[in-house]
Amino acid sequence: MAITSTGIGSNLDVEGIITKLMAIEQKPLTALSTKEAGFQAKISALGSLKGTLSALQGAASALIPDTGSSAFDKFSVFNTTIADTNIASATTASSAVAGTYSLEVTQLAQQHRIATKTGVGNPFDSSNKLVGGGGTLTITLDTLGESSPTKTTALNIADGATPEGIRDAINAAKAGVSATVINGTAGKQLVLVSDTVGSDQNITLSGIAGLSYDGPGGNTDQFTELQAAQGSKFKLNGIEISANSNTISTAIDGITLNLLKKSETDVATTLTVSRDNSSLEAGVNALVKAYNDFNTTANSLGSYNATTKVAGTLNGDSTLRAAQSILRSAVGNALAGLTDATLKRLSDIGVSMQKDGSLAVNSTKLSAAIKTNLTGVANLVAAYGSIFKTATDGLVGTNGSITTRTAGINTSIKGLGKQSEAIVTRLALIEARYRKQFTALDVAVGQLKQTSDYLTQQLANLPGFK
Repeated sequence: MAITSTGIGSNLDVEGIITKLMAIEQKPLTALSTKEAGFQAKISALGSLKGTLSALQGAASALIPDTGSSAFDKFSVFNTTIADTNIASATTASSAVAGTYSLEVTQLAQQHRIATKTGVGNPFDSSNKLVGGGGTLTITLDTLGESSPTKTTALNIADGATPEGIRDAINAAKAGVSATVINGTAGKQLVLVSDTVGSDQNITLSGIAGLSYDGPGGNTDQFTELQAAQGSKFKLNGIEISANSNTISTAIDGITLNLLKKSETDVATTLTVSRDNSSLEAGVNALVKAYNDFNTTANSLGSYNATTKVAGTLNGDSTLRAAQSILRSAVGNALAGLTDATLKRLSDIGVSMQKDGSLAVNSTKLSAAIKTNLTGVANLVAAYGSIFKTATDGLVGTNGSITTRTAGINTSIKGLGKQSEAIVTRLALIEARYRKQFTALDVAVGQLKQTSDYLTQQLANLPGFK
């Protein structure tokens, strides 16, 4: 059996020699790995920077009014409180006006509810089938006593239809009326209820004699009224108001009332409408916090410690410096659209730049500015929201500088990967060549050693050889 391990024949440390030679050959690969680690660190750093900029972008966007809306409308927020929350609830719009009102609910709007009669006049026979034949049933929703229908629906009812069959036909017709069947002590009754509350939801039925209903008190009607259709009635500061539903948005500008319960007789509750400036203050503070988070992250990534001689990952990076410059300019510059305004800069409402590049809010000055000039503060904040949104879009948007820089580094990493693959392939060939060369050397030296040993042995056998 042949022995193939290198170094056996020659006693040379062939493996050690090859290992040391390959360590030298692998230096370019090690350099590429070091370079890739540096790129990966920069990508991580840019990711952290992008995260803070995206947060700033979001805070800025929250200050910008919707299209077609003004900054004043956006930040004109009101709160409503009702002393007795069982009586009503309320919501506000930007057109509301602060004030206090007495509210008394004298009548709630309700649905119309009717049921087929029992006993004499019952439209169903003992087998619960419609008496008198079927036909076309017309369901009308209207104000009692008027002839301008809110809705009219015609549907077919079969001869001898059961209460359940009529129920299903009415519900399938989507006539604005819901039908149910209740099996009470007097037998089955067909119950009809208007889907919507209001005095204009009075139900009338025609076309089939056994299912007719003209209204309460009708002599030939086959139904009994369980609950009248009616609108709501209430008093605001003693002024009587009526509406068709329990949700009213026309009584007070910017206020929508939702009536819940009838008040006790002559007992009013208090509705208070007050301005809420917290959303504007919160928006300013959110913008400042997002900016400061960016400033802290940017300073850390671009730092250099002279004592330890340790630099931040993005120390000297042009993309970082550009981002810092753009945002600091946005803070300090007066905006063109506000040149004629009383409030032109963030410092005018109590937001100032500190020595470390962060922003600080003077809450007292901000609150005072809002109270004395809400429109001016709203316009200023919205304008800065737009300028910060534009600035951050240019940094972290689809074509933003940080986005493209990150993409560029990723491309470079892919390039390093291809170089590494080529070097690994080349190293495999080099190692194979080294092994071939040193294996041949090992064999040759081994053979020479064997020849030397043989000659030494033969010479030793010669007479007189020393």
